[in-house]
Amino acid sequence: MLIEPRINIIPNSRKLDTTLLTSYSDTVTILDVNGNPLDDAIFFGNKIAVDIDDLPKHTADAFIAIEDKRFYSHSGVDYKRMASALWKNVTSRSFREGASTITQQLIKNTHLSNEKTLKRKLVEIRLARELEREFDKNQILESYFNILYFGSGIRGLGTASRIMFDKPASELTLAQSAALASIINNPSKYSPYKNQENLEARKNLVLRQMLQQGFISESDYAAASAERLTFCKNKQNQFIEGLVKNACDKLGCSEKQLFLKNYTLQTALDTNIVGSARKAIKNANIDGHVRVLVLNNATGGVACDETNTNKYLNPKRSPASAIKPFVSYAPALENGYTPLTQILDTPTTFGDYAPQNFKNIYRGYQSLTDCLIYSSNVAAVKLLQDVGIEKSRAIAQDFGLSFEQSDNSLALALGGMERGITLTELANAYRTLANGGVYSDIAYLQSAKSYDSVVYTAADGGRRAVYDDTAYLLTDMLTQCAQRGTAKKLKNHGIIAAKTGTNGDKNGNYDCYCVAYTPEYTVAVWFGSNEKPLDNKVTGATCCNIITSMFDDGALRADKKFAVPQSVAYYEIDGYELNDSHKVYLADPLLPPRYRRRVLLSKRHLPVQKSIDIIDFYDGLFWNDSKTDLNDGYLDIFDSLFD
Repeated sequence: MLIEPRINIIPNSRKLDTTLLTSYSDTVTILDVNGNPLDDAIFFGNKIAVDIDDLPKHTADAFIAIEDKRFYSHSGVDYKRMASALWKNVTSRSFREGASTITQQLIKNTHLSNEKTLKRKLVEIRLARELEREFDKNQILESYFNILYFGSGIRGLGTASRIMFDKPASELTLAQSAALASIINNPSKYSPYKNQENLEARKNLVLRQMLQQGFISESDYAAASAERLTFCKNKQNQFIEGLVKNACDKLGCSEKQLFLKNYTLQTALDTNIVGSARKAIKNANIDGHVRVLVLNNATGGVACDETNTNKYLNPKRSPASAIKPFVSYAPALENGYTPLTQILDTPTTFGDYAPQNFKNIYRGYQSLTDCLIYSSNVAAVKLLQDVGIEKSRAIAQDFGLSFEQSDNSLALALGGMERGITLTELANAYRTLANGGVYSDIAYLQSAKSYDSVVYTAADGGRRAVYDDTAYLLTDMLTQCAQRGTAKKLKNHGIIAAKTGTNGDKNGNYDCYCVAYTPEYTVAVWFGSNEKPLDNKVTGATCCNIITSMFDDGALRADKKFAVPQSVAYYEIDGYELNDSHKVYLADPLLPPRYRRRVLLSKRHLPVQKSIDIIDFYDGLFWNDSKTDLNDGYLDIFDSLFD
């Protein structure tokens, strides 16, 4: 008969703290945009909690069979197993076999360190026996499932089930349960992403143990052994991590406090958009990082935030040409440029800086609109130089973009920055254009309740970054970019404004972007790599495929027009002068129709008319009454002057 050691007299030893075992009960309920709760409750540490009563019996049986077959009969410590393991280790002169019960593992992972000392082991045994006197077996199992580590930063059975199989733990199959029970033995050795052959062999070992212990039948064993498992590689909780960070900031609390107060968090998450984004990411098959962020323009709410990684992803990166609207074109429009203003697009040296266009293509004189559409690097630098770096940076900052003090060279026009900006910042800058130039913060959190009392509601309003004429003209230019420019893959999907960007060198590309917006949503897509560069064939235009897929699915629509502000209107300009002198003049009232061009202009920055005398005479007649019919005879006379 084995005699239990008297270990309760160990001085200064750890005491049992049951709150460490039940933290998974501190939940936060998250509601989507329609007020429906997400599939699973989220608990402290950003894990998905499981309730033992919701799990299939075969799931619990799989862990018991391989980890602790006498779980229901021992009182916290399996002395028979300890003796057997000790004998095997002594005879093999190694520590190849352990003997910790599920209860001991739970104690070790919540109360103790990993040091291999006799004192730690004795304390572990004492606390395990104490726990068995306070908790029943189901309570212990539930706590155990919610603290398990599965590698790749995945903690808890519920989280592992959601990430690896894209389903709640309540729907795990026998084979999936056996696989998860296998991984915890050695998350690296049995990683489903690195060592799937090892995992397959151990999964079958778990199934054999279940068969031998009477948990499953021969037919169950045969079917589960033959089942080939597919593991999801995309992480499902990028949005959740962003929400937790945002909620803690807005509610002024720590993560632990967030979960202790039983909050219900209302979000703008749209499950249709999320599903479409996940599908598009999977189909893109990019050998690098991918992130898709969708913002509700009206509220700033995050409708979707999905990645293909196992970590929260919002790094500062070079924005490449995607920053041009904010450091070059918005400042230019604010300072009197028009969409028709002509820029000479030729190789140009600025001191010791000589930017080059993509593939060294230069188009001579181009309108401001065409320079943006074809993403001329030379034009962007010229605009930044003309407006001034300090002034342009100030305007870009009003769009929510952040800069280092060292970001003060002309390379800024092409995304040349010390640290770069985040995709979140970039997306919100484009959302500001969609909102007529009014900036406001994005919000994962729309409102919060604690025990049915509303404690937070996201604030409305914002601050003006640029005038609404600048915002609308730039939006109009970007819609043309989506029709015939670098984002033209979106041209068949409705009224969309978009811009791409690509950062790379001869070895490959490191950052690729497409940011598109409709009156309702802003969608930002980023492909990136920290190690080997992406293939040169992967560019900002490739990012358009993600957005195209989401429109094809019907998750996004572009059937509404952008609201036209009173600060802009259509005017006729002198096309002859535009072609001849590359200057923009309003058309004289008597200019023949074939030399007129109808364009959208800001009322604040109207160009002048070349003939002052004619302007003075006809100003009230022509510009204030577009229906006035001028004397056809006069038009014939003036028309003949150009024949």
